[in-house]
Amino acid sequence: MDQKKRTPLHYAAALKDGGYLYKVMRKSGADPNIYDCNGRPAKYYLKHSGEIDLSAMRLDTRAALKQVLHNRVAPSYLESSIQQWLRDGQLAKLEQLVLSGCGDLLQNRTSSHTDTQAFLDSLPEYTEKIDGIHRAVKEGNLGRVKELMKTKKLAIARDRFGCTPLHSAVVHEHTEIVRYIAGHYNSVLNAPDYVSSFCFMEVPDLVFADLLHIENKRTAMHYAAAARDGGHYLKILGKAGADPMAVDNEGRTPDYYRRNAVIDLKLIKDRDEDYETINEEYLEDGPLIDSPATPDSGSEGSFVDSARMLDDEDESVERHRFEKTFRGKIDLPT
Repeated sequence: MDQKKRTPLHYAAALKDGGYLYKVMRKSGADPNIYDCNGRPAKYYLKHSGEIDLSAMRLDTRAALKQVLHNRVAPSYLESSIQQWLRDGQLAKLEQLVLSGCGDLLQNRTSSHTDTQAFLDSLPEYTEKIDGIHRAVKEGNLGRVKELMKTKKLAIARDRFGCTPLHSAVVHEHTEIVRYIAGHYNSVLNAPDYVSSFCFMEVPDLVFADLLHIENKRTAMHYAAAARDGGHYLKILGKAGADPMAVDNEGRTPDYYRRNAVIDLKLIKDRDEDYETINEEYLEDGPLIDSPATPDSGSEGSFVDSARMLDDEDESVERHRFEKTFRGKIDLPT
């Protein structure tokens, strides 16, 4: 937050981009329920952008996207827990955060606790290994997966969207990788995905799970059931020991998704590819913020420009324009 208790989402709402960055941030998990010093949520500034003075700062859209995708801001209900874990040296909780796809929340942090600081120092290497595993899975590079995936923890480590490597292998239809993970790491067979309002964690503590607003909880079997492959992946996972009666948060077993086209694996695959496209084609060598922040304009990490939100009837036109700009179909929440 900046001096006025505004998050990057508040500033994204004020960009002259038809609400595009605001939507990208919402898709990435930014919390829309944080209020600034005036008691206003980010959504307010979609239609009242003139109330934020952004003239003192300049930020290229590419740099803004980079911040959105790589530097999520923890909502207050989670931030307080993270700060406590850092102070108390609760390394298990911190590692769980990383393995749940939320390691970026610990970037650029320090701690007076010796063990915690050592963990933070090793964080870049740890997160890069997790990212490398998911990248290799999505590219179908089995050799690289074998090279990186050396422990049970890494086998179950989720990406920022809450998917384990096994979920991703099913989504991207890499059969040999599905066979390898299922055959060597049975602990991941019944591990659920997590679609949360912010990030994704596998936590036995129900209070903690509620804190993170966890939804879905579908196993790789649920995903396999949604694949239109004649039941091939279901057979592979079932033979490896996956539970065919596992239920998700809606109380549905994999067979429900075999009989009903509810899960669209292509949309999930497109989401992954869109994220990689933005990273590889649009964010490389992006310019950084080169103007200092002021108390009136917000913090150094704030977004700039003035904006107004499109009327509902114009949204489809604006959405088409952005899809064309980014060469792909990006599913943006409203």
